[in-house]
Amino acid sequence: MSKEKLVRTVRIRTKRKVGNLGVLTTALGNAGASIGEIVTFKLGHNYTIRDFSLFLNDKDHLRMVLRSVDSLPDSEVIEVQDNVRRLHQDGKVRMMSRVPLTDINLLRTVYVPGAKEIVRRIQRHPEEALTYTGVGRTVGIVSNGSGLLGVGRVNPRAMLPMLEGKAALLADMVGISGLPLPLDVTDESHFVDTVLRLAPACGALLLDAMPAPRGQRVCSTLDKELDIPIYHDDADSPAVIGLASFVNACARAGLDPLEVKVGQVGLGTAGGSIARLLMRYTENPVLGDDIHPEAINQHVAEGGIAANLDEIMKTCDVVIANTGHGRVIKPSQVQPGQVIIALSEPEPEIETYDATLAGAALAADGKSVHKAVVFPGMLLGAMWVRARTINDEMRVAASLSLASQVEEGDLVPSPLTDGVHAKVAASVTAAAISSGVAQIDVDDDEIRAEHFEKVIHGWRDSGTFAL
Repeated sequence: MSKEKLVRTVRIRTKRKVGNLGVLTTALGNAGASIGEIVTFKLGHNYTIRDFSLFLNDKDHLRMVLRSVDSLPDSEVIEVQDNVRRLHQDGKVRMMSRVPLTDINLLRTVYVPGAKEIVRRIQRHPEEALTYTGVGRTVGIVSNGSGLLGVGRVNPRAMLPMLEGKAALLADMVGISGLPLPLDVTDESHFVDTVLRLAPACGALLLDAMPAPRGQRVCSTLDKELDIPIYHDDADSPAVIGLASFVNACARAGLDPLEVKVGQVGLGTAGGSIARLLMRYTENPVLGDDIHPEAINQHVAEGGIAANLDEIMKTCDVVIANTGHGRVIKPSQVQPGQVIIALSEPEPEIETYDATLAGAALAADGKSVHKAVVFPGMLLGAMWVRARTINDEMRVAASLSLASQVEEGDLVPSPLTDGVHAKVAASVTAAAISSGVAQIDVDDDEIRAEHFEKVIHGWRDSGTFAL
């Protein structure tokens, strides 16, 4: 298990003097702190108080950073804020009634005897559950904690902050209800059986923190057994983001994405999924390398070519790396004009500065890429037409939608970009229909981003019924 990572907001008072902010940020950088947002809290006559969002390795690293600041003659630490614990206190989601139970008649309508009438309807016509319950807009977010990225195996209850986080994102970004389901089941077949028994409550499933190859097998089995979308977050999100990044990187470097030679370094759950979707999109084989022979064998079985790192770096126009390890690629291996996308966090396979200095035409890392830009819109689009699966056509559609929405200099838009989830949902819906996996027909007007903007606002803002 890796060391814990910390996010802390450090409030620092600095004397108002030209160059002091540069001295302070240099000290933070020299101490190894990754600086996020800097917010001015107070501007005084002789000093400025700012809040620095810092990403740190562990508590020892935090103490070292604080000592570095205190050693500066014109700066002092006022406070260290643990916003992570504060925001997680009491959980991040809750279930609320949409019906105001203000009198006995409403109580009898919502519960007994009213609910029994709806039970009988659904018993006769099971599909009416999509009309008379919340199942059509509910995603079961499932994990047994067997492989949390960057952490390793954790007990199921310890997965709740991650599962609640995804539920909060779904609720806030697209109005979908997320049902966090940490399962204390380690055996693969028992896990699948448990999820199948829970599935009647869900219109889609999102699997999280399940390592290769178990995660892929579980996802495949559930996909065959159930006629609802099964989203594997550790595979589908990286694949969609990887293809979107690839398309935009090629455009910025003046390369034809359908003609370039591509190498994938790292073929685990994320890397293998990226390589597979790239081959689906380009219809060209991808050179792949991994320390695990079974991952390479799987890559070859899917149409890829086995290669080693040196071969990939010497011959490929575009290199995508997702190994989970930093500094895997040496600057001396970079070829002039090469495109390098190093996605591992917190330390990429090669720093963008080093890759550019070594001659890369374009270098990017995963610091500005967030998985939350993918799954809310993708699940909304899939659920809108009750897609019986999530296929490559839908993944490619989501990727191209994201690639078309970037601001200058970015490869993938932020999950907070206006309209991003509605546009992804519209593209995914259209792809589900055209590929034949949609289980209901919708009007052409329902395959537009403007339609999904209205859906999102309606679902997100629909609190209690007005009776």
